[in-house]
Amino acid sequence: MLTAVQSVNASLRGSDPRHTVSCLMTSDLQLPEVFPFAATLYHKELQLLQRQTPQGELQQEELYVAVEMLSAVALINQAMGAGSLQQFSSSLVSPSAGLSDVDDTLLDRYFECLVGVKQEMSRDLLTWNQLQEGINSVNSSVQDEHQKLLAVGVINEAVIRGDSQKLLSALLLPSCGVEEVLPANTCRYLTLLSNARQHKAQVSRDPGAELWLADIQEGVRRANQQSQRALKGDNRSPWVRVRLEDGSFYYFHLNRLEGNWERPAGFVQNSVFIDREEIKEVISSVSGSYSRSVLWKSSDALVVRLQAACRGFLVRQQLEVRRRYLISQTPAVIVIQSQWRRFVQQRAYRRRLQFLYMNWRAAVKLQSFVKMWLAKRKYQARLRFFRRNVGAIIKIQAFFRASRARDQYRMLVHSDTPPLSVVRKFVHLLDLGDGDIREEAELLRMREEVVRSIRFNRQLEADLDLMDLKIGLLVRNRATLQEVVSHCKKLTKKNKEQLSDMMDVERSKGLKALSRGRRERLEAYQHLFYLLQTQPLYLAQLIFLMPQSRSTSFMEMLVFSLFNYGSDRREAFLLLQLFTEALRYEIRLKVEQPQDVVTGNPTVIKMLVNFYRHARGHNALREALGPALQDVLQDRTLSIRTDPVEVYKTWINQTETQTGHKSSLPYEVSAKDALSHPEVQRRIDIAIINLKNLTDRVLKAITSNLHKLPYGLRYTAKVLRDALKTKFPEASDDELYKIVGNLVYYRYMNPAVVAPDGFDVVDRSAGSALQPEQRHILGSIARMLQHAAANKHFHGDGYHVRALNQYISQTHTRFRKFLLSVCDVPEPEDRFSMDEYSELLIVNKPVIYISVSELLNTHKLLLEHQEVLCPDSSDPLRLLLKDLGSVPTLQELIGESSSSSSSADPGSESQSCKMEVSLTLTSKFDIFSETDDKPDARGLLLSTKQLIIDVIRTQPGDSLRDILRTSPSHDQEVCHDWLMQRRARQDALTPEKMKRNQSLVANSNLSLEEKKRKILRCLRRLEGLGVLRSPQTENQILQMIAKDIRQQRLHRQRRGAELVKLRQTLSSLQVKSSFHSEQVDFYRHYITSCLDNLTANSKSTNKKAAESKGKKKLPALSYSAARLQEKGVLLEIEDLPPTQ
Repeated sequence: MLTAVQSVNASLRGSDPRHTVSCLMTSDLQLPEVFPFAATLYHKELQLLQRQTPQGELQQEELYVAVEMLSAVALINQAMGAGSLQQFSSSLVSPSAGLSDVDDTLLDRYFECLVGVKQEMSRDLLTWNQLQEGINSVNSSVQDEHQKLLAVGVINEAVIRGDSQKLLSALLLPSCGVEEVLPANTCRYLTLLSNARQHKAQVSRDPGAELWLADIQEGVRRANQQSQRALKGDNRSPWVRVRLEDGSFYYFHLNRLEGNWERPAGFVQNSVFIDREEIKEVISSVSGSYSRSVLWKSSDALVVRLQAACRGFLVRQQLEVRRRYLISQTPAVIVIQSQWRRFVQQRAYRRRLQFLYMNWRAAVKLQSFVKMWLAKRKYQARLRFFRRNVGAIIKIQAFFRASRARDQYRMLVHSDTPPLSVVRKFVHLLDLGDGDIREEAELLRMREEVVRSIRFNRQLEADLDLMDLKIGLLVRNRATLQEVVSHCKKLTKKNKEQLSDMMDVERSKGLKALSRGRRERLEAYQHLFYLLQTQPLYLAQLIFLMPQSRSTSFMEMLVFSLFNYGSDRREAFLLLQLFTEALRYEIRLKVEQPQDVVTGNPTVIKMLVNFYRHARGHNALREALGPALQDVLQDRTLSIRTDPVEVYKTWINQTETQTGHKSSLPYEVSAKDALSHPEVQRRIDIAIINLKNLTDRVLKAITSNLHKLPYGLRYTAKVLRDALKTKFPEASDDELYKIVGNLVYYRYMNPAVVAPDGFDVVDRSAGSALQPEQRHILGSIARMLQHAAANKHFHGDGYHVRALNQYISQTHTRFRKFLLSVCDVPEPEDRFSMDEYSELLIVNKPVIYISVSELLNTHKLLLEHQEVLCPDSSDPLRLLLKDLGSVPTLQELIGESSSSSSSADPGSESQSCKMEVSLTLTSKFDIFSETDDKPDARGLLLSTKQLIIDVIRTQPGDSLRDILRTSPSHDQEVCHDWLMQRRARQDALTPEKMKRNQSLVANSNLSLEEKKRKILRCLRRLEGLGVLRSPQTENQILQMIAKDIRQQRLHRQRRGAELVKLRQTLSSLQVKSSFHSEQVDFYRHYITSCLDNLTANSKSTNKKAAESKGKKKLPALSYSAARLQEKGVLLEIEDLPPTQ
């Protein structure tokens, strides 16, 4: 038998159906009868079944069941081919066929359907699945016809009874199949169908005659047509009646355009006149239909899922029917399976038992060794655990003691309604201690130092650039040595004296003079710049109202001064809000297509990149790209030139230099001829490998340091992508991410890769510069990265070009993932923990340092463009500009003494414009100055929380409600007074810029009982404002206080981190300042040497002239620059392109 089964499986792997049938007809297999005319059916179906088995082999039991079913299918096909309905019926209901849902009353319809399927499929024999599908199709058709007959019967019953609602429900049944049924025409349907039924009864003389489906469809169609004709009717009446809101009627004549309140004689309402309510109804109906169509279109995915679920339900129904059939045959299956499994198991058991009897001694020895090893390993592991954790007991005890405090704090952090006892235990964390005041003062001082250092370095950079230009003009004989010496003296003087003296206006004069007018002007400017800080839309519009030349320089300096270069999280948050708001504004108004961002030079992006490359992102570029670029610059032996002609010429020059003889190869060749030399190909292959390695090194530095990129740059990239997607929804993601890559890499990183010494990315000493070969390497790497970011291939058909293009395509995928990660950043509110109450919780009042010229120019610009910036007369900006009045003169702003000095020294006026003033920003519209008619929820909430904190720290209780309704004792009043006195002493030691709001200070003077009464009043007002919801008012306010405690801890952590970051920034600025000082010394030594050489040349001029007369002039050799470059003597000429 086993041999016969193997022969069948081998035949099924072939393609000969007749051989398969001959194998199946072998008597050793003991299979049911096999019909040779169905050889193809046996072969294909058994072949499919063989592929589905896990081992790829069919067993005798599987062959038996399959052949029995396939033989039944073959008999059914034979009956259909012979046209014998009797043979077909007996074969179809045979159990061996295994067909389900066969109805004996529908055998003739099964026969017709399956014969038609067989003719359509043009197959000799139908498979079992096709037979089952035909049976299911006939059953479904019969079911539909039955449902349609039932629906027609219900319709006739409703017509006989005259029930219009039942008629409408029957007509709307899906099984009925009646089309264009309108609920509004139900009564007309009933009338026409009743008449049609009566007419049919009269004609057929049958009182019980019923309507058929065609009669019903015709009645519905006629009713709809009559309704349409009725709607188009016009009675030509000139009168219209209008119903008023009080129920009275007004009659209006359409021809005379007159009306009266009395009903005219013979009044008939015009049937075609549409009143206002009917128009509104039609508009609402059409709008609703359109909204529903839009809703259906937006829900296509849901409909698809619903259809899939329905189809799945139907398939599961069929599966369930099949499963029930198999369950019904469970006893036979169990008997067969149990007998076979018994046989297999007994055979395996006997073999295993015989093997163990033969090797019982080895089995006993192995078991003993394994048991011993397991017990020993468990014992040694436990022993090592105890020895290793001797000191863990102490830690467990410490953890247990600390766990209670952690549980209480966890309850404070995570509980929706923290208990009052927990809040009372941690409420002291909201107090400002001496350490907080010292850190805040240190933070304020460090910010001031950072801002001043940035301004100092920028001024020194500008002077050094001018000095470099003058030296260049001196070299080209465009400037005299005396001019350069004069500027060097000025530069040295600024570096040592002037730049440190111009940082502040005299305290007793100018804007901060102790007079009422000057004080009001100072406060007005503080209010103005506070509004410009916190409302970014004003500056965002002002940037684009100014000319491009002015907005690039002045607005950049104004914005960075106004936000202190983003030195803390508040100002960084506000500056980022300005950048993003201005970017959205520019895209909305000026960008016509997405590529305008790449081809143009958007003002906001230029300001943003300058800020994050020089100020906030300087360390990021240095830390991310510095090590990789330093490694690239240190390796000077690599060759990355891939131009075949250039490599060929270099090879020829090296050969001539080494041998001392002219090469026999031609010097001028084409790229194709150059590539024909194996040495050129070898060098190009090495250069391509080197270029890929260097590019990968820099790319890895970029992608692996994603976390070091400035958050503001990443969020701006996200805003840029979203803003372009909103304005240009048809733009593809690939196009949008190319624009994002242009911002992140090309504008921000590429200049630092090309010229790392210019952006202080690598360490270079004064007077040293990168070699031309190093710049060529960096330029090649930057060009590769730029092409990879934009997925732009090189032009050409050489194999080296194809290799580089293939590498660019691979690298672009990495860049795309990198850009996706760049845009995956949280919102600024989450990043900086800012909300609508953050301005109320800051300890230090914001301070900015701005020059006098910037202050005056800002005032002037706002006055010039106030009609665009604040067209509304009640706009806060217009009110503040009205308080300031006209733009003051420089003398009025800096004081009389400064004015007199400027008249004496004409050059001091420009110096006075650079003087800086510090403005402590405050809001004119104080949120605590509310009235009963117009309260402010934020200030009221903050004041209420402070009062509750004072009360619960002094008076204990189970709940806030009990504390507020219980009178305090004398000891509690004394304790409260002591706390308030300690707070007053603390406030006295607090610097002016860190003091709390005066309204909060005034609340400290209230007694404990007065505070309770005020708390109750404030809680009721907060309920009225909707800030708190009754009856959970007390729990909600305690939850807010718990949130403030958590935020205070986060604030202290951020303050410490910000101090560390400011110290690092200041250290980097000092290093940069030292580098600039070295450059100043280098320029000074250079000028000194020029002066010495000038003096020595003047003394030896006569002597050299006399000696030159006695000497014979030697002939000079001349070479062209192109020939010198080919020989490798000349590398490059400054300010001259290689093509010339």
